[in-house]
Amino acid sequence: MRGRLGYTSSAVALPPEVSISPVTNFNQNQGTFNATVSWNLYPTTVYLDYSTSSSFSSYSTVTYGSVTTQSASVSSTVTGLSVGTTYYVRVRATNQIGTSTSSSTSFTTWSLKTYLNSTAGSFSVTVPSISGVAPVIYEMLIYGGGGSAAYGGGGGGGYRIFASHTSSVTGTQTITGTIGAGGTNPSTQTPGPAGGNSTITVGGTTWTAGGGGGGGWLTNAAGSVGSGDNPGYGGGSGYYGYSYACNPYNCNPYACNPYCCETDKYGNCTATCYNTCYQTCYNTCVDYGRYAGGGGGGTDAGGSSATYPDVGGNGGAGGGAYGLKGGNGGRGGGTAAYGSDGSLPGWSGVAVGKGGSGWWGSGTDGGVTFKYYGP
Repeated sequence: MRGRLGYTSSAVALPPEVSISPVTNFNQNQGTFNATVSWNLYPTTVYLDYSTSSSFSSYSTVTYGSVTTQSASVSSTVTGLSVGTTYYVRVRATNQIGTSTSSSTSFTTWSLKTYLNSTAGSFSVTVPSISGVAPVIYEMLIYGGGGSAAYGGGGGGGYRIFASHTSSVTGTQTITGTIGAGGTNPSTQTPGPAGGNSTITVGGTTWTAGGGGGGGWLTNAAGSVGSGDNPGYGGGSGYYGYSYACNPYNCNPYACNPYCCETDKYGNCTATCYNTCYQTCYNTCVDYGRYAGGGGGGTDAGGSSATYPDVGGNGGAGGGAYGLKGGNGGRGGGTAAYGSDGSLPGWSGVAVGKGGSGWWGSGTDGGVTFKYYGP
């Protein structure tokens, strides 16, 4: 039998051809999945699978839709991803002949990063962001430098400015600023020099935390805390007084006339001596100067006042987070004891913006810390 002239065989029916491409434009919670799909002459439905398991033992699926051309580029942006997580992505395509599944590609979403700097001077840090998205700065804390002491505790430094801030500019950008230096007293200056201001600029907006005031003299022995978005807490007052301590065995108490030989800072008499035996016991009398300073102001509490006879005031507590114990007040100086530095129990790390301690102590540098998402 003769065959029919002009006969040709039909094209071989095939399932789709698929190829996965790298994930693009991803950050902490979204990413764009990319693939190439060939339909092989049959209408094809495309799916993008993603999973935290390389074996895809369980996965989520995004339905891209239909492809009706050869070598079509497929792209879909997925949101709601988890922070700092590795994901695996593949493409599946189905036509009436069958289903094809690609190999997988992987990527890791961004995690929360901490920037911390407590060294005086200018700084800059690059904060990434995907195209068209403004970066967010989280839990931003900024502290001015601590004030120096002058016969008492120096003032506390500046303190927190903002909880979080979305930049007015989209895309990756550089955040700049300055960290204020702690005040340094040359041992002759009253009041002591204040701490320097600290600044931070995000997307054209600048915030400033003022440095702590320097310690004063006698009854004004602690400067105030630097300015910020919360009410400032000033340092406590100092204490000034004097007393004469005599050896009573060198005096004849029956032949002495009383007089006031010790006062407090308000001029009130606190002890009585006898002038007729003053010359007799002069060599065994000691003049105790009372120059206790008030504690410097902190970020979350005011510094306390000095107490009689010699104890300087305690510094106010400093707020802090992510390694910063910020804005602690300086302790007051006295002839016998000092008050304690301000603190925030439970926090560890470098102290910033602390006021100067004692007679001429220097304040510590300020600091800046904030969090942002990045690779």
